[in-house]
Amino acid sequence: MAGIAGIIIKQNNIQADIYLPAFEAMIKNLAVSDSQLRKRHIGSSFLFGNVVTVSSKRNDHFQFLESKNIYCIIDGLVFISDHEKSIIRKQYQIKDQISDYELIPYLYDFYTTDIVNHITGYYNIFLVDITKHESILFNDRLGYSPLYYYESDLFFVFASKIESILSSGLMSNHEFDTTTIAEHLFFNYPLSDYTFIRGIHTLPNATSLSINRQKIKWKKYWGVEEFFDFNPAGKKESLRLINDGLKTAISKIISDPGKEINLSLTGGWDSRVVLSLLMPEYKDRFRLYSFGAENSDDILIPQYIAKKEHLHYDPYILNQDYLDNEFIPSAIKTIELSNGTRNYKRTHYLYAIQKIADFSDLLISGIFGDEVIKVAHASGGTVISSNAINLIKSDFNIDQILTKFNESEFLSSFRTDQKKLKEKFASRISVLRNKANEFDSISQKYYYVRFELNLRKYFGNEVNSYNDYVYCASPFIDHDFLMLFARTMYLGIHYPFNSNDLRLKMMATLLYTNLTRRNYKPLVFYQSSRGYSMHDATTSVGKIKILLKKYLLSKKSSIDGFNTKPTDELFLNYLQDFVKTNNGIPLSLTADLTGAKSPDINSMVYWMNRIESRY
Repeated sequence: MAGIAGIIIKQNNIQADIYLPAFEAMIKNLAVSDSQLRKRHIGSSFLFGNVVTVSSKRNDHFQFLESKNIYCIIDGLVFISDHEKSIIRKQYQIKDQISDYELIPYLYDFYTTDIVNHITGYYNIFLVDITKHESILFNDRLGYSPLYYYESDLFFVFASKIESILSSGLMSNHEFDTTTIAEHLFFNYPLSDYTFIRGIHTLPNATSLSINRQKIKWKKYWGVEEFFDFNPAGKKESLRLINDGLKTAISKIISDPGKEINLSLTGGWDSRVVLSLLMPEYKDRFRLYSFGAENSDDILIPQYIAKKEHLHYDPYILNQDYLDNEFIPSAIKTIELSNGTRNYKRTHYLYAIQKIADFSDLLISGIFGDEVIKVAHASGGTVISSNAINLIKSDFNIDQILTKFNESEFLSSFRTDQKKLKEKFASRISVLRNKANEFDSISQKYYYVRFELNLRKYFGNEVNSYNDYVYCASPFIDHDFLMLFARTMYLGIHYPFNSNDLRLKMMATLLYTNLTRRNYKPLVFYQSSRGYSMHDATTSVGKIKILLKKYLLSKKSSIDGFNTKPTDELFLNYLQDFVKTNNGIPLSLTADLTGAKSPDINSMVYWMNRIESRY
């Protein structure tokens, strides 16, 4: 594992050394390998440290500014604008070239708690001013990477992984939170900031905690409503704004001229846009990769593009050898490193991540691109469930969603008071509804769910497991890019939520095409997994082809592009042996192991057994 961890002591008469064994256990549990670089600091009222990714050659995520006596630990990636750098350099008369990470303590000394408004990126950060006995813990505006915390009268504990907190032994006991597990099974992830362990919570996005002599002040410093105050630009200006925003976002990620880059390229269009932004200037710095069954689109299409464009490309084939030798170890890591939120059907993602870490500790992907560009159209699936879409469409009608909840097959797997479970579930939906009611339209409420919940709850948990091996960045979730996107005609709040209007769907298709063509035209002519090329969107014959394939005759492909069909039996066999080995462990949730249940339930059974056996 990787990330940050710390203990803040809330009572003045307690020495930090008392918590040293607990803290050392937390740091140890953040590492997935003994070779990972790590640092720590023990102060008078706090203990904190970090572990960097397996592939990192240096630990620049732990900083100490000796002249100001300020410490800093970072989980993720931080970007500081040239304007901010010039201010800090002038203020502190900095002559030498130093990294953005080295500048963060200076920024904190200059801006104090307002530092949250002067950096961008994907991060959790803890800063301590030893002289002033002040510190701040905060995450980025979108809360991209999860940060977990547990609080008592004596201390406040935080970590990038749930198991880091559990391993500290600071919780007198732990109980599984069945309501959160129900949220996860119903929505594909918990919408609330509770976790599967009662008492441990997820830090909400855009949250800062100011700590002054053991007094903790919470503040929400940003909200998605910032995107809703602009009049939309016209078509031509909208395209320019989006393109400029993506270019700026990419330039941040690749700002280190010596940094080699892993680049995800699939048969889809998000990654095609990202590739166009890097071509041809940076082609010698990145290595393409994809994974899939041997003859799947996600192997054949990037392989073809790489050959034609003379790019380095590594395919990771999900064949029988993968299933026999790699699947189970990677499946276990997928579940464990995502804090129980990812199921074994997502194993191939982490399997490939472990491979590419040998090349670089940085990955650029098209994560969240489709969710931004789709003009508020959402179809139920893995990323955002049908139940989540129905919740939004019903305007957060609790009775309607409870009816669906009562029909859920997984409820029979719970050994708990069904009435209390449903009451707690309804209470959490009520809290969510109260927040959503602050927005004017269903489309705005959708954007709230998408950007403040879905992004961090689904993609954030996925990337949290990647971060143990590489840092994963996407230009589509850069705050500066999103601010420009919010000024355009493509922001979905200007249209009815989930409209099936073909005109709007084609508008998104043309946006993908125009962005790619504007940056590197050859890429628009290659086929995609959609069954047509981007160029088809610009011709009359091509548009008819798209309408037929995508909108009028669309059918789900019977091809298992990730070779996942055999994984149910493989994992179930492993799970049966695992549960048998840990016989007698009490579970709040159980699965009928005589036949396969859902991947989410089977994965949850494994994770809960693991937690019970270890802690």
